[in-house]
Amino acid sequence: MGYIINEWALVRRGELAVTPETLEIHPDFLRVLTREECEAAFRRVGDMFYRIMTDISTTPERFAMPLYDEAATRYGAAEAQESRNAAWRPMKLLYAFFANGKTDGRSFTVNVLAFKMANKIKNIHLLLKALSDYGFCFSGLTNNKLTPKTVEFIIEFPDDPNVIKVMALLAGKATALDAEESFMRWSYRLLLEPFGEFNFGSPFYAVYDKSRAPGEKEFIESFHAAMTVKNYFWRGGGGNEGPGIRYYDSESVMKRKGPYLFQLWDNKGDLRLYLRIRNAEKCFALYDEEPMPDEVTDMFDHSEPGCGNRANGTCNMGIEYTFGGVKKWHCGCCGALFWLRPAAENISHYLRLLEAGEKKNA
Repeated sequence: MGYIINEWALVRRGELAVTPETLEIHPDFLRVLTREECEAAFRRVGDMFYRIMTDISTTPERFAMPLYDEAATRYGAAEAQESRNAAWRPMKLLYAFFANGKTDGRSFTVNVLAFKMANKIKNIHLLLKALSDYGFCFSGLTNNKLTPKTVEFIIEFPDDPNVIKVMALLAGKATALDAEESFMRWSYRLLLEPFGEFNFGSPFYAVYDKSRAPGEKEFIESFHAAMTVKNYFWRGGGGNEGPGIRYYDSESVMKRKGPYLFQLWDNKGDLRLYLRIRNAEKCFALYDEEPMPDEVTDMFDHSEPGCGNRANGTCNMGIEYTFGGVKKWHCGCCGALFWLRPAAENISHYLRLLEAGEKKNA
């Protein structure tokens, strides 16, 4: 039997921030650690988070994950949504620990009252048992459980106490600056600035920092710069499958979450660019001026089945057009009608196509 969580643990694993080979560390983090100690401990935790999500994908029951049958569960069911988010639980739990207590440099003492107020994860004793396999030791509990008399307990990492120091430092900074998500993704950007400063919490970095494929970072950076030059407004706009950014031509449209012009979306590790083209024929006129690369043209050369309303003729969110002498249909009920896998060298083509085909015929 295949569980929903098996796939989604790998999807969430792909959302962990990629730490660069050369890691910059602000001096604030080096008051109690050498640079070498801090970097080694930081990378060790990143490797640990990656291994935890990998192991969840193969043995989810070991982490008390939801075990819903993928084939028998609807995509929109509550059970499916629970599974899509469940792989973050070990990171959320560790954050709740290290954001609510204090360290003496070798161990961390969790304030149970503060932890209980912050924690929303159930059956933590099962997760503690699993986390023990990765090097954590928990003392002051009863069979890894909190009792009514437990006011504090101790976390240690005997193999490398610097792990405790780094996790405490980053959790403290993330708590003060509302950057919990960056802690869970184990973003190296938390190390770049002083304790009281964090300028990397925008959706742009959630997309940019997870990129692993060659050329993706170059495209994301170049495309975002092109949108900035055009004075487009932008906000986060991904989905269950991964983080994304949506670009708008006016602030008012963005604020009311109206139609975006472009969406950059990392769909399960597959970076896609969506274009809100409403009139494909106007785009084809551009081909008389300059041929388009095949990887751009291909997005016009296929049809989609569309939504259920297309069959009875009541769908007004799609478009029909003729390409290569064949009628095509694209549905727009769930977002922009056309998408492709982008490349930095084709950005000028994307802009020209959107400008030509954004408006419907009068």
